[in-house]
Amino acid sequence: MIFLKILTDNKVFKEELTIKKSKFITYIAKIKCKSELEEFIKISTDKNATHNCYAFRYGDEKLTYGYNNDGEPNGTAGEPLLKLIEINELTNIIIFVKRYYGGIKLGTGGLQKAYSSVAIDLLKEVNLKKLEFLNLIEIEFKISDVKSIGLFLKNISKEIKYNYVDDKVFAKFKVDNIEKLEPIKNKINIIKKEQGYY
Repeated sequence: MIFLKILTDNKVFKEELTIKKSKFITYIAKIKCKSELEEFIKISTDKNATHNCYAFRYGDEKLTYGYNNDGEPNGTAGEPLLKLIEINELTNIIIFVKRYYGGIKLGTGGLQKAYSSVAIDLLKEVNLKKLEFLNLIEIEFKISDVKSIGLFLKNISKEIKYNYVDDKVFAKFKVDNIEKLEPIKNKINIIKKEQGYY
């Protein structure tokens, strides 16, 4: 069983910090795949920054992760950011930091602290939820049953999306155990059933 957490918000969290005239701008965002990761890096990279460093991890059972120090000494930028992702059991996330050098060297310990501290603060602000192994279900039923089935679904699922076509209703939702649909099985037709981490 996996106990990973993901960001619930799709917004980008941002914070700035200046240490000894060096400016660090940190971003934390949700990414779900390689293309989203590449897109975020492309948008966030500033050619005028001295360094554009980041760490990321995405996936559920099979995790893809990595980091980039962008010229900073080994162990000072990308690695501590990835360590933060790991110790907080996060996935589908990128922590991206732009550094504008201010002329005063910080040393390896100072750099580690600078790259990590804002990310630590930002992680306290984000909303997280545990990834759960669920069944993604799509059902169809008669519009005349919409009230009773709607009430029933509300008790077994948090988020239900409805679509109405003529005298039929289509509902999409996630449920931990498909057997929970047993009491209404004679009134519904299951169109789609997928299992995965959500």
